[in-house]
Amino acid sequence: MIRRLIRLPIWCLSSQIIINQRAAICCCKTFRLQNLTTIYRQMSFKVDTPNFQTVVTQELKQVIQIFQENDYQIRLVGGVVRDLLLDQVPKDIDLATDATPDQMIEILKKNDIKYIETGLQHGTITVLINNVIFEITTLRIDAITDGRHAQVQFTNDWRIDAERRDLTINAMFLSIDGTLFDYFNGRKDLMDRRIAFVGNAKKRIEEDYLRILRYFRFYGRIAAHANNHNAEILEEIRQTAAGLRQIAAERIWLEVAKILVGNFAPDLLRLMYDLGVAANINLPKDGNLEQYEIIWNRMRDYKPQPAVLLASLVNSVSDAEDLARTWKLSNVERLLMKFIVDKRQNHYTTLKDYQDLVFDKETMPKDIIIQLMLYNGHSELVDAFSNWIIPKFPVGGQDLKSLGHKPGPQFKRTLDMLKRHWIDSNYNATKEDLLGMIPPNQ
Repeated sequence: MIRRLIRLPIWCLSSQIIINQRAAICCCKTFRLQNLTTIYRQMSFKVDTPNFQTVVTQELKQVIQIFQENDYQIRLVGGVVRDLLLDQVPKDIDLATDATPDQMIEILKKNDIKYIETGLQHGTITVLINNVIFEITTLRIDAITDGRHAQVQFTNDWRIDAERRDLTINAMFLSIDGTLFDYFNGRKDLMDRRIAFVGNAKKRIEEDYLRILRYFRFYGRIAAHANNHNAEILEEIRQTAAGLRQIAAERIWLEVAKILVGNFAPDLLRLMYDLGVAANINLPKDGNLEQYEIIWNRMRDYKPQPAVLLASLVNSVSDAEDLARTWKLSNVERLLMKFIVDKRQNHYTTLKDYQDLVFDKETMPKDIIIQLMLYNGHSELVDAFSNWIIPKFPVGGQDLKSLGHKPGPQFKRTLDMLKRHWIDSNYNATKEDLLGMIPPNQ
């Protein structure tokens, strides 16, 4: 037992340590034995659950084996560890190793394993085995940071690597035998549903201001109550929120999108406005938080698209366009948000109202209209709409040409008029019915 304790860190406010050949004696006025006990338990906890066994595939074993055969350590890290401790099925498998990128490439080549140099400057390589993807990153120190980027140095010290990570729940490692390596009480925070930064919150935030948004995202994912924040952390966020202005728009939207659809999102958004976070990431100054909460509660059981919930915060189509441009939303996200803002004020109440929208201007995809139905609180119509087979408008441009009509503005107006009649007929009017409405050479 003495040998084991000697290897562990001992923190004393005032002490005199005397070591002889047979024992180590610590004389310390404020020393607490439970510190040592806690550390030992952190390093001795093991995971052995069905979900863990599903993660330990033959492909993972193969990756770990080739590293170990070359005297390198490699462990699961981050989200996969967090998910396993919550007894959830992990989506992605990330690994950390004390092998440098060059050493990783050398052993991967030697074993004919496919890899992609996805982020060599940060020590990351993506490995593919039987179409299974593993992202492996060298242990590192973020030596120089500017709030957005980091210049890194590689290390073989697992604790130092954990120390540069953002949250305690993301700073844990797990070996292939299920042994947990937890240097900052991440497991306890996870079990307590507590979100805490590793070490000093201000320092962690100033290394990368995006960590402010990651705090809110993981709060929504992990916390058990809407308002159980640490007051000191919130104050640090308030003091550093302006740093978010230097973060790339794409990174902002990636995090905000997850916050919008997560747990406690209305409460978190209000907090983001109160702390000055919203103003520094270009959320609408007059964001309609009451409307957002109504829509979030209405849609939360239907897996809403983030852009739909974002639409509830803006007041006009032009505001939606501006925000979509600022955050560099995809074309699909931009179309969806503008469509919701444009159509939400209309009094759609029946299945036919929504069916007609399919033919609004250009053919509108069903899934976008379903999002509007859910936004408006008409979930009871979704099944019937989903199963509806979209009819085909029976008249085309060639039909008008055959009657002597020439392409031009009037040509288009005539087609639009015929389509309107067809829609009003509940899509029953035939080609003959419609063409009979116009004389030749109109």
